[in-house]
Amino acid sequence: MKNLLFSMLFLVALVTIPLQAQQPKREGGTPEEMAKRQTDRMKKSLELSDAQAVKVSEINLKFIKKQAEAKKNVTENRTAMREAMVKLRNERQTELKTAMSDAQFNKMLEQEKETMQNRGEGRGQKGEGRQK
Repeated sequence: MKNLLFSMLFLVALVTIPLQAQQPKREGGTPEEMAKRQTDRMKKSLELSDAQAVKVSEINLKFIKKQAEAKKNVTENRTAMREAMVKLRNERQTELKTAMSDAQFNKMLEQEKETMQNRGEGRGQKGEGRQK
């Protein structure tokens, strides 16, 4: 009986461990590294000039640090954290608007909207495929 139980636990471990290894890794790092990655993506996709990229990088770093601080301060109340993040996102967008052309800014907003929609689909929030 013990051998059977041990064998089943071992089998479960063999199946579970490789599945966890296949999970995509989230990019983390220091705020500076995160701001650099974000700015590099924006520079490429929005075709920012070098001068614009410098301004955008400063704005990104500033708001990544503010977000990290907000997450520390509001750990229990998810609604309060969500409200704080929305406020910070709006402030960031206001500052980014001054560093970009109207076309670049509108393209950025469209990309952010697509990203939010894709995240929602991944979490099943759209309700697609659910039985009623």
